[in-house]
Amino acid sequence: MSANVESMMYTGERPWHGLGTPLDHPATAEEAIRAAKLDWGVELVPAYAEGQVIPRTRAVVRDDRREPIAVVGERYELVQNAEAFTFFDEIVGAGKAIYQTAGSLDHGRRIWLLAKVPGDVWVTKDDQVGKHLLLTNSHDGGSPLRVLFTPIRVVCQNTLIAAMEGAGRTGVSIRHVGDVLEKAKEAQKILGISMKFFDDFEGQARAFASRSVTSEALDLYFRSLVPDPKEGAPSRAITTRESLLRLFESGKGNDLPGVRGTLWAAVNAVTEYVDYERPTRRSNGTSQEEKRFESAVFGSGAALKGEAWGRALTLVS
Repeated sequence: MSANVESMMYTGERPWHGLGTPLDHPATAEEAIRAAKLDWGVELVPAYAEGQVIPRTRAVVRDDRREPIAVVGERYELVQNAEAFTFFDEIVGAGKAIYQTAGSLDHGRRIWLLAKVPGDVWVTKDDQVGKHLLLTNSHDGGSPLRVLFTPIRVVCQNTLIAAMEGAGRTGVSIRHVGDVLEKAKEAQKILGISMKFFDDFEGQARAFASRSVTSEALDLYFRSLVPDPKEGAPSRAITTRESLLRLFESGKGNDLPGVRGTLWAAVNAVTEYVDYERPTRRSNGTSQEEKRFESAVFGSGAALKGEAWGRALTLVS
């Protein structure tokens, strides 16, 4: 793998992005850390420039390589990989989560863990969506430790991003503290919010599946997501909308009874396009698959999927 997706593991079927080293059984948090090559820590040391200590800053150093990966402010507080991963056991209970993928991006500046938690959502009697929690943490001060609620459509492994209303409804940011009781309180909070999230998700997805869309409404929906540019030729936007229409009609799972021709099929067309087909810009030897994975889960692709969900809500409200 290139430096962008530095290391990654997965269990079960090969993920939609095709990346990672397979693990032949569901992993514990400890096993996931080892398989994903995340069994390293970080330290804070003085940061120097031209032989002088930079005031009010510290450098984050990987302890396995003695490699500096970031310069952060003096108030920055570390959360080690092992601390972040074992937090899942506190959220859903030890042994109840199935750790499916884990890895690091950009020399370890960001790490993630995707866990399947008990239960599923059935949008129709044939269309199943798994309940997942995605934990992300950065070692460069770029973002806090976060737990995101990530439904994944089983038939095609599409990672759905639901644009739920209200603060904290799509995820929770966690301030790392050393007090175990405080961490347990945060864990209970996350579990309660996630249960509410997936209940709302199920109701909204079923509303989408019950709403047939005309060709005119579908065109307006896709145009709202991929409008023609104000300047220049609209050829790229047109090509993208043509791809979305093709996936609406023949995308994975969109021919299922109760799905074909509905708003649910339109939302999943956008999701499949982002996860499998959307062009991305590569740099520094990063593969197309790596950039698409990063975009679909963390970047502009995830934002587009959230927008598709939000605009679909306006059509059923």
